[in-house]
Amino acid sequence: MASKIAIIGDVNGKLAAVFEQKLATMQKKQNFAFAIIAGNLFAEPALSTDEDKAQLEQLLDGKIEVPLPTYFTVGTRSFPPAVLEKLRSNDGELCPNLSVLGRKASIKTTEGFKLVTIGGNYVDKSCDHIEQRPEDVDDYTATYDDKDLEEAENFKDCDILITSDWPADVRVGSKNQYEGRSPPGIRGLGQLVTKLKPRYHFSTSARFFEREPFFHIAEDPRPITRFVSVGSYGTVKSSGTGAEKWIAAYNFEPSAPPPPKLPEGTTATPFVRSAKRTLGDDSPRQNGFRFSNGGGNRYDDHGGHPFKSSRGRGGRRNRYQQHQEPQECYFCLGKPGVEQQQHMITSIGENAYTTIAKGPLPTHKTFASLGYPYHMLIIPLIHHPTISAFPDGDREATLHEMQRYRDALHSMISAKSAQGADGEAEFGAVTWEISRSGGVHLHWQFLPVPAAMCNDGRIEAAFDVEAENFHYPKFAKTPAEKAQVREGNFFRAIIWSESGGEKEILLPLDDGSFRFDLQFGRRVLAKLLGLENRAHWRDVVQSVEEEAADAQFYIKAFKEYDFAHVDNAPENVMKVEGGEAEDQEGMDENGEASMGRISMKTEDMKTEDMKTEEIKTEDMKTEDIKTEEIKTEEIKTEDMKTEE
Repeated sequence: MASKIAIIGDVNGKLAAVFEQKLATMQKKQNFAFAIIAGNLFAEPALSTDEDKAQLEQLLDGKIEVPLPTYFTVGTRSFPPAVLEKLRSNDGELCPNLSVLGRKASIKTTEGFKLVTIGGNYVDKSCDHIEQRPEDVDDYTATYDDKDLEEAENFKDCDILITSDWPADVRVGSKNQYEGRSPPGIRGLGQLVTKLKPRYHFSTSARFFEREPFFHIAEDPRPITRFVSVGSYGTVKSSGTGAEKWIAAYNFEPSAPPPPKLPEGTTATPFVRSAKRTLGDDSPRQNGFRFSNGGGNRYDDHGGHPFKSSRGRGGRRNRYQQHQEPQECYFCLGKPGVEQQQHMITSIGENAYTTIAKGPLPTHKTFASLGYPYHMLIIPLIHHPTISAFPDGDREATLHEMQRYRDALHSMISAKSAQGADGEAEFGAVTWEISRSGGVHLHWQFLPVPAAMCNDGRIEAAFDVEAENFHYPKFAKTPAEKAQVREGNFFRAIIWSESGGEKEILLPLDDGSFRFDLQFGRRVLAKLLGLENRAHWRDVVQSVEEEAADAQFYIKAFKEYDFAHVDNAPENVMKVEGGEAEDQEGMDENGEASMGRISMKTEDMKTEDMKTEEIKTEDMKTEDIKTEEIKTEEIKTEDMKTEE
């Protein structure tokens, strides 16, 4: 049975106003099962007025009535001596309807809600300059440390987690703004949230803040956590009009299973975990990769490569269908035309070639230990939209060589990111493609990603949740499912790491009920790596000189892995023409990635049978996701006005 609860921020000693005026009035309208004071109940000693002290005495004497069962937490301040004495002598009950939750506690309410609390100020014992907490701590001491957090993980799952501090990185991936400077976060709390997977995580701050819900890495249905930080009573909004939201109401059922569908706007967990990570680890290497959230914006993705714009004047996408003849394919090396893109080719084999990306998703600093983006394209020399469309004599050889390039890239990434005595690779990779009979020129995109993301399921989960957000079909993951999907059009992602092996997932594209976003793969990884500001290639275009330098860097780095011996290729392959590149916006008329027209001589290139089907390029529309899980009761603002 669902119950309505109230969450209250810092009361700061305004006991009569909160209990007898505000909460009593609200209780008549809302009928809360219980209330939780997540912040400091009592006034700060240095700022405590005579009125505050008098109200505290009245509360202890039972002269201030608490209108409903209410729990208060150990906040960031020590309790007044009289309060401590009463709590210790009265088994945690301060007065009728008002009981304390210990600084590290797990309780179950009469309604069946499991509550876990971590209260007080965090003490980092690893820092010598920080004053250590006393040894004689009890349930009411306003401090906690890493040991408390480790012990709290044993509480297992809970409905509600209340902490006096914010977890570090909780705002990562959130679009919701916090007015002013948000509270500093504690990294160990993020790990605790990951372990307990609470349905709600409440904390306090000067201003009210509610994050989008986030899902945890787990089997479907995935647990969802909502983080809410409630403001302080009596605080005026920064705009100067009205009171800051100091109380919030929620109506939900205890111990209910996760929702079958993710709520709209759900992001992945902002808390990165790996087997090697400790509670105090704050290394840039670990913190550099966060799954950041974004809306449903479509990007005119270039597939990691230059492309010709399909937009007409004024930026409008051409609404008429266009038919692309082979001479207009920007992946066909033998075509005459623009020559400014020669400098981007890095290796040419017998059946396939590789290029660097124009406007690569990562920067040179994203993968610090690699020192280079390594966002690459693997492209067959023969023009066909899918591997199944290749003639029998070319299909196997082309696929084999494309795979050789991918394997060589895997070997290079593993070797360059090997760490420690065991030489474990820090990075894995994701390769993705769109295989459609109505496509243009088949190509694979390759991108390094942290191996931890491959191994703990974050990458797969990212693709799953984005597909669900767009109402796409589910990914095929079993051999039988994938075999069936391969018979038609599909999007494919291959997730690989040296230690975790390879996993392939396929998204069927034959269902006519939706339009597939051609930028799906790049957008998912942009979110995953916290690079959403680089999701559009036009925003991160490099100069010709920078592109040429990147290509030369890659050629040298890849030399020992390049079976095609690109260092012996004709000199003009790497030659950079002087002057500025002309229009290099390479989205082809079908919305597919393209490389730009490249004038090069290649031997024995087959050009017959290169016609492709027309593709509609209207903007893809996705319907809003309608999900209902936990309804939040609105509390009228007149109930929360502060006293003059």
